[in-house]
Amino acid sequence: MRLRAAWVCGKRRPSDMLGGGLMALREEVPMDDAQEEGYVVVPSVAIARKRRRGVLFVIGTLDLGGTESQLVLLAKGLKQRGWRVEIFALSGGGVLAEALSRAGIPVFSGLNRQNPTPASLSSVEMDVKKRVAPKKRPTVKSITVLAAAAVWLAGRVALTRPSVVHAFLPLTNFIGAVTGRIASAPLIITSRRGLGNHQDRWPRLKRMDRIANRLSHVVIANSHAVAGDMAARDDYDIDRICVIPNGLDLGRFDDIGNRREETRRRFGLDPEEIGIVIVANLIPYKGHRDLIEGFALACQKRSNLKLFVVGQDRGIGPALAEQAQRLGVGSKVHVLGAQNDIPGLLAGMDVGVIASHEEGFCNALMEKLAAGLPVVATNVGGNPEAISGLPGCELVEPGAPVDLARGLLAVVGRLPEPATDREFRQRRMRLRYSIGTMVDAYERLYLAGR
Repeated sequence: MRLRAAWVCGKRRPSDMLGGGLMALREEVPMDDAQEEGYVVVPSVAIARKRRRGVLFVIGTLDLGGTESQLVLLAKGLKQRGWRVEIFALSGGGVLAEALSRAGIPVFSGLNRQNPTPASLSSVEMDVKKRVAPKKRPTVKSITVLAAAAVWLAGRVALTRPSVVHAFLPLTNFIGAVTGRIASAPLIITSRRGLGNHQDRWPRLKRMDRIANRLSHVVIANSHAVAGDMAARDDYDIDRICVIPNGLDLGRFDDIGNRREETRRRFGLDPEEIGIVIVANLIPYKGHRDLIEGFALACQKRSNLKLFVVGQDRGIGPALAEQAQRLGVGSKVHVLGAQNDIPGLLAGMDVGVIASHEEGFCNALMEKLAAGLPVVATNVGGNPEAISGLPGCELVEPGAPVDLARGLLAVVGRLPEPATDREFRQRRMRLRYSIGTMVDAYERLYLAGR
């Protein structure tokens, strides 16, 4: 039996009353083999009879990223259930737009610009998301582009009358909330997908966040850590924040047990060697430097370790390679760049690592757990929530290579672990974080809030 709906408001459990008088319904319904194997999202019985209308999502870009990928999963799931789904992106194009188009989901963009200029505020959204310092002052051109996009969006809401306007990320939260109110949208939802450090780098966003909060009917966070951070930063009642965790396409991990030997041969892992993997774009806040230093310390006690670094190089790759050489582990650290087949890669590994200094709710952590790996994760954001109750996992302090080494040695010291531990982690991920569970949670919110 599969738990089909679980969502939380503030710090309350799914069985409690939710903010605004919404009741979290919980059901167990069986999943047949076809639903287990493919991307099929079926609503739970209690919401299957409800009448769907339209939902308009608002986001900055459709480039590859954690929030953007979650949006695609949610949009496709809702489309399968009969919702009329549209997406408005400030910047046109993006690698994820094609997947939405194939699913029959229309994508609109601000001024229909397929190649936004660096001066556009949508690129500022990306700068904030990537932890790159944004421009101190938006240009007149930026403001004009943004205003024109907002006017177009308000017109679209007024014309199509979606029952829900749902925005993601700081800048588009503000735009979606303001235009939704102007166009009298029945339900306006904004989302917090990470800790509010963007407010420290660009103070204007703090004011915009607070305005978006006031204009929203519901604010959603993807972890309790994000909800708590928002409540503290924005002086917002935590019991009014609904927590809906990320969902994961778990079907990609169905045959992972059969791919281990082939993957280990491909990456040159001998049977006695232990493969440690981090999947994160090479950005300073992801903690790669801490990990390499901690890995070098761990190698002093365990010589059979190898570290595989997976992710797009955002400028620090050469410095990481130099650091590994300087610490004497250059031959043990393998930088693989971006990889398309993450489940296949994880199949051959023994330990996963999340070394970030900050996180909202980490999709890469979920993938490692779905692959059955024991994980060493920094004690930030939603990481403690994700590994709560899971055997073989260790929390370590962020920015602390010595503690990372301790965590690595603790997990490695338990290898080989019982098969039941791996299976338990995989089952728990399917229970907590399936696409169906996530889409159920959003559907209940959309249908109850009208």
